[in-house]
Amino acid sequence: MQNRIRVALAFLAIYLIWGSTFLATRYAVETIPPFFVSGTRFFLAGLILVAYAQMRQPERITLPQAAASVWMGALFFLICHGGVSWAAQYVPSGVSALLMSSISLWTAILEVVRGHSTRPGRRTIVALVVGFIGIALLVIHPEVLAGREPGSLGALVVLGSAVSWAAGTVLAKNVPKPSSTALAAGMQMTAGGGLLLITGFATGQSDRFHWSAITPQAVWSMVFLTLIGSLVGFTCYLWLLGRISPTRVATYAYVNPIVALMLGWMFGGEHPTMWSFIASGIVIGSVATVISSREPALVNQEKAEVVGGSPAFAEGR
Repeated sequence: MQNRIRVALAFLAIYLIWGSTFLATRYAVETIPPFFVSGTRFFLAGLILVAYAQMRQPERITLPQAAASVWMGALFFLICHGGVSWAAQYVPSGVSALLMSSISLWTAILEVVRGHSTRPGRRTIVALVVGFIGIALLVIHPEVLAGREPGSLGALVVLGSAVSWAAGTVLAKNVPKPSSTALAAGMQMTAGGGLLLITGFATGQSDRFHWSAITPQAVWSMVFLTLIGSLVGFTCYLWLLGRISPTRVATYAYVNPIVALMLGWMFGGEHPTMWSFIASGIVIGSVATVISSREPALVNQEKAEVVGGSPAFAEGR
């Protein structure tokens, strides 16, 4: 009974925490430049995770492992989370979460392209096609994006972020990494966070960074994203993977968008339209079908490769 309670609480944590990171990111980027939001969050969380992993079980880090961490950190955090943070200025948090849930769809396609998976069955193919119809509604239909002029561009950026995370998930299978999953994730977070901070300075976002302009809401959002979104959420995620079927753990991919939509509506002043609910049902249903249809062996192989706060975000993701 105690173990069931722990499992239930861990599921509740990744559902609510990762679902709320999209709104927290939107609050943070209101007064903090986007790349500094993601960069600071993952750089600090990565350092803490690396220190924890090395204190628990010291492990020598090789040069190939460090180089691979930089490469993976670029895909997972610089491109993916950097893109989501930038798009948070223009795209409602619920729509962003829904687009990021397409990671499962892109991963299934890239697995086949790379030859890591057999050709998907008819049910999965139909789910993929239907899912991309829902994504098209989210990206193209102006009502879904609440009439915001840069919304479609921002939605495309989020979609590209989802593809980047999926590509990292597929490529990560063949890169050198430490035996400790926590250490590997921490290294990638630190590298990705560092790249985001460098990019922030290189693109002139530091000129828009003014300490006096930062609101208490943005500060608390940063604290939440770093300590709760990245560290607590990821710890619960790893704990669940060690005890529960990865397919069941992957249900966060279609629960997080619902949480994000509800929080955006209740606290973020976002007003989902009928089109957004239709597109939401299409995308979430297709993601659920793809996750439930994938081969257990493939999902087991993937479980140690997916890192980060969000998927979402998957800070998320």
